[in-house]
Amino acid sequence: MDNHGEDDAAGTDIKEMLGLQLSEFEMLQSMFPNDGEFCLDDQTAIGSIQTFLNGKLKYEYLHSRLGFTVHISPGNCKTTIELVCQLPHEYPAVPPVVFTRAPNMNRNSHSQLNEALHEYIIGLDRGELCLYSVIEWLQENLEKFETDESHEKEGDVLSKLEKMKLEEDSVFTRLWIYSHHIYSKFKRRDIIDWASELKLTGFSLPGKPGVVCVEGYSRSVDDYWHRLRRLNWKKLVVKEKEGQDIGDGNIEKYRKFEGFEEKVFDVRGGKGREYHMDLGKLYEFLDLHDCGHIFQMYFGVEGKSNS
Repeated sequence: MDNHGEDDAAGTDIKEMLGLQLSEFEMLQSMFPNDGEFCLDDQTAIGSIQTFLNGKLKYEYLHSRLGFTVHISPGNCKTTIELVCQLPHEYPAVPPVVFTRAPNMNRNSHSQLNEALHEYIIGLDRGELCLYSVIEWLQENLEKFETDESHEKEGDVLSKLEKMKLEEDSVFTRLWIYSHHIYSKFKRRDIIDWASELKLTGFSLPGKPGVVCVEGYSRSVDDYWHRLRRLNWKKLVVKEKEGQDIGDGNIEKYRKFEGFEEKVFDVRGGKGREYHMDLGKLYEFLDLHDCGHIFQMYFGVEGKSNS
């Protein structure tokens, strides 16, 4: 995947974009007035953005962005979904970051829904507010992604869902991801927050290049990758995918990392906002976690310790 969204929007009038975002936010909030229908991620974000628009805050100190979740329950569907929206400051000059959560939808149907939603969004004109259209599309199309299970007896559906969950949660997966660079404070936050939400362990390495490792149950890892690749990247690829059927074994025995954290190793400055990490210390960290062989896969050379 080779998206340049962040770089392509370099000449965007951020104040104009954020002003448009606030107007769309107010419209959507009025459309979903009931408790629990519309949930703002960060209650201080609106105030911070408004302060910036009023000229009382420099852009470099604007650390908030608009993010919210809309609960959608089309009348003709038995499935309820959550539409998660996270808006880059450059939106609508660049696409919004959106994905759905659908705990009652099976894995394949949910994946197909997210793929179709993504295709719909990339087909829309840039520069136009589109979240109302996205919600409308979901309301009109969600029924297509419901399976026959929705029309069976409740007991049969539960047994199938339980069986499906057992099958999906019996596979342990570790994903090694390479990015040309990771600088954006928002991407760095998403990388950590999504791993925490999905109960994944691993680490991320910002800078140039960027490295992300996540491990956990297969479905959660796939969900994480789906979200991550929807962000704007110059280059983002999976270098290695490790999988193991663990049956009903304790997943903690298969993890190489405790928790998920961002790692920083002796930062060295480069051109502009570029910075690089000490790769020798990265190798030491990988080797410590029995992953030293991964270094050559990323960088084409054998890793060497600094000591």
